[in-house]
Amino acid sequence: GVALMAAGLAVEAYASRGGSGSAFPLPGRFDATPVAVLAGWTLTAIGLAMAGPGLTHLCGRALQAVRPGAVRLLAGRVLMDEARRIGRPLGIVCAVVAAAIAASALYGGDERPWGPLTALGAVLVLGCTVATLLTSALEAKQARAHTAQALLRMGAPA
Repeated sequence: GVALMAAGLAVEAYASRGGSGSAFPLPGRFDATPVAVLAGWTLTAIGLAMAGPGLTHLCGRALQAVRPGAVRLLAGRVLMDEARRIGRPLGIVCAVVAAAIAASALYGGDERPWGPLTALGAVLVLGCTVATLLTSALEAKQARAHTAQALLRMGAPA
């Protein structure tokens, strides 16, 4: 995952410094965007999606490492156990947010403001990715419902 992100960033940097090569017209300040830049963006997004579970697992481990109490240990363990289920949608949300920030930086200063279809598309893509992440989190919570009920029956605090 990290190697794909690095490869994508390298392709983007290499392709964006030269004006030669085949171009793909996009709206904004640039007359054309090299196809290699789009390939780099795609590699970076795939890398973020693949690195998501590992980063989520690492966050669970970090949560357990700092002042470990019962709640932090359980929360960290849940993050580590559900890293595969939650990590990929989280990586895709990160890729979409990064693309939105990049698009805003590249095309936001234009004299031509964003159109209604651009805004609708952006809201639709961001909304779908966040909905996918929330659906994954809800599935993970429902999968742990039996364990949570057992802990409550044993007298553990909610």
